[in-house]
Amino acid sequence: MNSPHRQRGIALITAILIVSLAVIAATAILSAGSMSIQRTSTLQETEKAWWYATGVEAWVKGILQRDARMNKLDALSDIWAQPVAGLPIENGFLAGQISDMQGRFNLNNFGFADAAGQDSEAAFKKWQTVFIRLFEQLEIEPALARPISEAIKDWVDRDQNPTPYDGAEDNEYLGNSRGSGQPPYRTANRPMMSVTELMAVKGVTPEIYRALLPYVSALPLRTTINVNTAPEPVLRALAAQPSPSLEEFIRSRAEKPIENIGELTNSGALTGNDVDIGMLGTGSQFFQLRADANIGNSHVAIYSLYYRPQAGAPLVLMRSTDSE
Repeated sequence: MNSPHRQRGIALITAILIVSLAVIAATAILSAGSMSIQRTSTLQETEKAWWYATGVEAWVKGILQRDARMNKLDALSDIWAQPVAGLPIENGFLAGQISDMQGRFNLNNFGFADAAGQDSEAAFKKWQTVFIRLFEQLEIEPALARPISEAIKDWVDRDQNPTPYDGAEDNEYLGNSRGSGQPPYRTANRPMMSVTELMAVKGVTPEIYRALLPYVSALPLRTTINVNTAPEPVLRALAAQPSPSLEEFIRSRAEKPIENIGELTNSGALTGNDVDIGMLGTGSQFFQLRADANIGNSHVAIYSLYYRPQAGAPLVLMRSTDSE
């Protein structure tokens, strides 16, 4: 027979076990409930941040349209060019910056004919010269600029004829991919939709991509470079040898933007040995907004590409989150 002391010991152990299981279950329930509350709160904050960011996107349409009525040119002193560093909102803040994408080098120009209807091959040579100079300005190995520009041309043109001597069509990517660990793929044979496509082009390394990213764009039409808003390396790439007059224009253009390209040639900032002035302009139709919304622990960043027609309201052509 079991002694009363032994029976009481078993009962005590059983009671402790039951209490322990109850504590574990209660802790799990509380933890799950806390996580659920936190998850719901984060989702609500993220949703609010998204709507604030898209609200900025809608607001920018009005800014761009009003600027078009006020100015015949686009410059760094315009209202759209002024960044918003931290606009307070409930439990957070907004930040925004509009960039003139026509101040950048449009990679798709490699596949377009020029404004005078010149064939795309002749136009390509002109843009290639600027691209090579841009590599020099950014201190990227200049010898890489020529083969990369030819590979970009083959990526955006419609044919399957490799550009001599370093072009790359389908055969290049389908053949070389097999031994590189990357899946085979084909050239786009259409204008780039995003600068991120550059990473798929032959010869472009992550380092080259990061160096070029602030200075290039991928716009759906042939565009000129707006000299009033172009980043300094792009401006200097327009000249065979940047002159003191060009440097003076770079210093003063925020306060004294030019209305026509003739002002650059008349001042000696650009000469006949430099870029074809038909590739340049003083106005823009393509802009990019980066809007950041921060609420609580949530952050949303959107990149919106706008097209502003000669008449009518600006349009959002595309939108991405967290990267261009």
